[in-house]
Amino acid sequence: MDTNALLRRCTAVAAGALLAASAFVCTASAAAPRSISVPPGNPYWLLISAQSARSIGIGDTIAGCTFIPEASCAGAQLARQNLTGAFVPFGNFARANFAGSSLSGGMLTHANFTAANFGGANLVGTAPVHAKLRGANLSDTKLTFAGFTEADMRGVDLRGADLNFGAIVGSDLRGADMRGMNVSDSDVNGTDMRGADLRGANLSNADLSGARMAGAKLKGAIFCKTLMPDGSVRAPRRGLCPGQHGLTPPAGARAVLLPASSPLYPAVYALEHGTQVASGTKVRDCVVQAYSDCAGARLRGVSLQGGFLAYSKLRGADVRGVNFQLGDMAFADARRANFDNARLGGTSVVGTDLRGASMRNVSLGLTVAAGADARGADLSGADGRSSVFDSADLRRATLAGANFSQSNLIAADLRGADLRGANLTETALIGARLTGADTTGATFCNTLMPDGSVAGPSRTGCPAT
Repeated sequence: MDTNALLRRCTAVAAGALLAASAFVCTASAAAPRSISVPPGNPYWLLISAQSARSIGIGDTIAGCTFIPEASCAGAQLARQNLTGAFVPFGNFARANFAGSSLSGGMLTHANFTAANFGGANLVGTAPVHAKLRGANLSDTKLTFAGFTEADMRGVDLRGADLNFGAIVGSDLRGADMRGMNVSDSDVNGTDMRGADLRGANLSNADLSGARMAGAKLKGAIFCKTLMPDGSVRAPRRGLCPGQHGLTPPAGARAVLLPASSPLYPAVYALEHGTQVASGTKVRDCVVQAYSDCAGARLRGVSLQGGFLAYSKLRGADVRGVNFQLGDMAFADARRANFDNARLGGTSVVGTDLRGASMRNVSLGLTVAAGADARGADLSGADGRSSVFDSADLRRATLAGANFSQSNLIAADLRGADLRGANLTETALIGARLTGADTTGATFCNTLMPDGSVAGPSRTGCPAT
């Protein structure tokens, strides 16, 4: 059975779902082409490259470390290795040496990397949800589209790291050394950065809403359209900030053609052609900004692309058919809101309260809903391909007929959920709780089950997802 390449593809895409809600997004009415050429200077080029790179397989042994869920590799010497696509949720890599290695597209969720050395490593498109990284060396790492969620990163060394279009959400960065770090176009909302050293860091178009920054050193930091912890915008500006989206591609890099069928297509097209709903914009009876009170707002069919609504009140709002791609409503209160037929692709829904929400036929491709509370929510018919619902509470939720293929449902609580007819092809369910869930008619193909076994193993691949 060879599920590895498929799982690697899923991991890279799902991790890239932390698309940075600060991305510039498309509002053009013209029909999108069937494919788009992605130049090496586009941040998504790195993610696409990570997806297509040769991956290591589940069970492969490198330098004495066997790469499996719950891997026991504390102190492993893994410097300058190709570890692309490493699938090691719940693994122990404390004090391991990954200096100069590639772990792009890896599934690093719930793993222990305490005091590990990642100096100069490639972590593009990784998903270190609930990872332990206290005291780790992450200097000069490539972190584009990496998604650190609820991670312990106290005292980490991030000097010179490139987080462009990445995310460190709801995490602990107290005392971190972030001098010269590129945090542009990234989500860092809800993160504790008290006492962190951000001197010379690039914070252009970064979302810092809800962050705690008492005692942080900010001398020489670059502010441009930066969303501050209180939701205000520091150094507002029209258009791009100087140096924004300034990726330096590798020598000899060539553009890649991305078909419209790819889950990355909408985001890539948006970045190439679109604009962003600026913070403070009033859309009907809702001001689009962090901490906004839009409870009961009537927003049916509007465009909120790229809007910042973290920590906002959306309780009971009518957002049917809304276009909220690449947006941010992390830690918002959206209880009993109606999202039917909404487009939430690439949106940050981390820690959002979605209890009792109606989300029928919603588009959730590349959405990150780690830690979301969706108890009793109706997601019937939803398109959740390549989404991240790691550690989400989906008890008694309805996912009947939904497509969650190639998604991350690791450690999710699905007790009593309705999964009848759901597509769980190549989905990671390790550590999930499924007691009482109704899986009648659900599709299992190369699906990683809660105990680590594979349901519906196939050597020849699964049907189209």
